Amino acid sequence: MDISSKVQELKTQYQAHSIDLEPWISLPLYDRGPWMEKILRSFYQDKFEPHQRLIFSFAKDEYDELDQPVGNLMKNLQQTLNKVDISNWFVVIVTEDANCNTREFKEAMSTLSTDKNPITVHVIGEDKDKKLVKRNKNYQYASVDPINVNLDDLTESHQYLLRDSKTFCMLPWIHLHAYPNGDAWPCCQADMSAGSLGSTKQDTLETIWNNQRMRTLRQNMLEDVHDNLCNRCYEQEASGMFSGRRSANKHHGHNIELVDKTLQDGTVADFELSYWDIRFSNLCNLSCRSCGHIFSSSWYKDQIALAGPQYAKEHSALNYAGRYETDIWEQLLEHIDYVEQIYFAGGEPLMMEEHYLILEELERRGKFDVRLIYNTNFTHVKLKDRLVFDYWKKFDSVAVGASLDAMGPRAEYIRKGTHWQTVEHNRKQMLEICPRVDFYISPTMSIMNALHLPDFHRDWVEKGLIKPQDLNVNILQDPPFYRVDIAPAQYKQRIQDKIEKHLEWLTPLDKLNRAAAGFKDTLTFMYKKDNTDLLSRFWERTESLDIIRNENIFDAIPEMEEMHAYSS
Repeated sequence: MDISSKVQELKTQYQAHSIDLEPWISLPLYDRGPWMEKILRSFYQDKFEPHQRLIFSFAKDEYDELDQPVGNLMKNLQQTLNKVDISNWFVVIVTEDANCNTREFKEAMSTLSTDKNPITVHVIGEDKDKKLVKRNKNYQYASVDPINVNLDDLTESHQYLLRDSKTFCMLPWIHLHAYPNGDAWPCCQADMSAGSLGSTKQDTLETIWNNQRMRTLRQNMLEDVHDNLCNRCYEQEASGMFSGRRSANKHHGHNIELVDKTLQDGTVADFELSYWDIRFSNLCNLSCRSCGHIFSSSWYKDQIALAGPQYAKEHSALNYAGRYETDIWEQLLEHIDYVEQIYFAGGEPLMMEEHYLILEELERRGKFDVRLIYNTNFTHVKLKDRLVFDYWKKFDSVAVGASLDAMGPRAEYIRKGTHWQTVEHNRKQMLEICPRVDFYISPTMSIMNALHLPDFHRDWVEKGLIKPQDLNVNILQDPPFYRVDIAPAQYKQRIQDKIEKHLEWLTPLDKLNRAAAGFKDTLTFMYKKDNTDLLSRFWERTESLDIIRNENIFDAIPEMEEMHAYSS
C-alpha cells in the first residue's frame, strides 16, 4: 500500500481533510513556520467531532543530524499544533519514514507536545493492516497488554487507553449487562449503589445502549474521569489486584478502533454486541450464603423469612431479565454474527434453556471459534437429554470456572443445596469426555472460607482433579459483612499464616502465577481496610440464616468459633 492509498482508506473511516506536507520541505527556512501555521489555521475549528480527522502526509522528514529523534517537519507540525490549539487526537500522519515509528520518536514527540494525546502515525511499508493475531503462547496473567493484537499496530492514543488509562474500559463499546430483575449495567462488576443504566423490563438493549447514562459513562472513561459505576474496579486496583476493567481491556482490546467512532456526546451508532453476559433469569438450585433472591430462585423462601410476608406480595420466585420470558434471547440473536465471546453465569446457567439455545445456534452456524466462559456451581451438567460436555468438546475455546468455595460440609453450608459427591463425580466425568477444556476452581474468597480454601485447593490438586494453577480467586466485596477484611487482627494473622504456608507449596508449581496471585491479592486486600465494625452484622445475618435453615456455622465451619471468640 502506498501513501495515497492509505490516505483514501482513512477517508472512508473518518470525515477527514488531507494535507500534503511535501511543499514544506522545499520552502526556505523563514517561510516554513508561517506556511505551517497558515495551513493549520485554515482547518481550525472551535470544536472537532470525534469522527473528524486532519490527515497529513509526506514521504521522508528532514534531519540535521543522524541521531535526531524527530525530524524538522514533524517538530514544526507539533509546535504549530500546540500554538493553534488543535488536539493531537484529531491528527493522523501517513508517511514512509520508518523513524516515525521508533520509541525515541514517540518519547521526543511527547516532550514537544502540550497535549497528553499522541499523534496517530501510520508508517507505510510495514504490515499495519492485520490487527488480530493468535493468542500469545507466553500468556501472562499479570500483564495489561492486550492479547489479540500486536502493540506495534496500535496508535499511541489506543495504547494509552488500553494500558495506562485509570478509567477506560473496553466494555461500554462492545457489551451490555443485565441482571435477572432487569437492571441494566455496563458490566457484571458495576457498583450497584451508583444506580443502574436502565431496565430491560421496560426498554430494549438498543435503547439503553445510547441513553444519557451510558453516553456519560463513555465520556468519563475517555476523559480520565472516575465514574461511580466503576468503583469496584477502582478498589481492586487500589489493592494491587488485576481488576475486571484491566481484564476487559486485555481480552477485548483488539476492538479499540470502535472508540474512534464515538461522538462527542458519548454516542456509539453501531450497536453490535461482541461480548455477551446477560443473566437471563435467576433460576438456580442453590441458595449460597453470599447471594440473594435477585440471583437465585432458591433464595425466595429465605428472603421472605428475612424480609417478611410483604416481600412475597411484591416478588415472584422466578424472574426473567426481559419484558417477557424469551425477550432477551430474541434480542441477542440479532447480534450472533458479531459475537466473539460469551460469559455464562446466573442463576445457574447450566440449568437454563437459553444457554442451550445459544450453543445450538452457534453449532448450526458453525461458529465454533466463539469463546465460551462459564461461572457455574457445577452441580448440574445436564438439561433433559443435553449433556453440556458433548457441546463443549466441539468448541475451540471453553473456560469453565466452577464456583466452589470449599469442600465437604463446608461447601454444603456456604452454598446450600450442594451435594459434594455430585460435584466430584461431575469433574471426573468431564475429564473423561472433554479433558482439554480449561477447567478451574473459581472460589469466592470470604470470611467463611479464608482459612479453608488452601486445604481445598491442595486436596483437588493431589486427587488429580485440577493442576496447581487451576484456581482463580474472586475476592468478595459485596455484601460487605462477608468480606475477609472484617476479621479481627488475631484472625487476620491466622489467615495470613495459612496462606503464606500454602504459597510455599504452591508458588514453585504454579507456572502461570494464576492461583498464587489470587492468594497474594487476598492478603493485600485483607489489610487494605479495617472493616471489623461489620462483624456484628456478619454474626446477625449468620444467626438468622442458621435458624431459618436449621444449620449451625460452628458444626460446618469449626474454625469460625475462633473468630467468634476474637470478636466477642
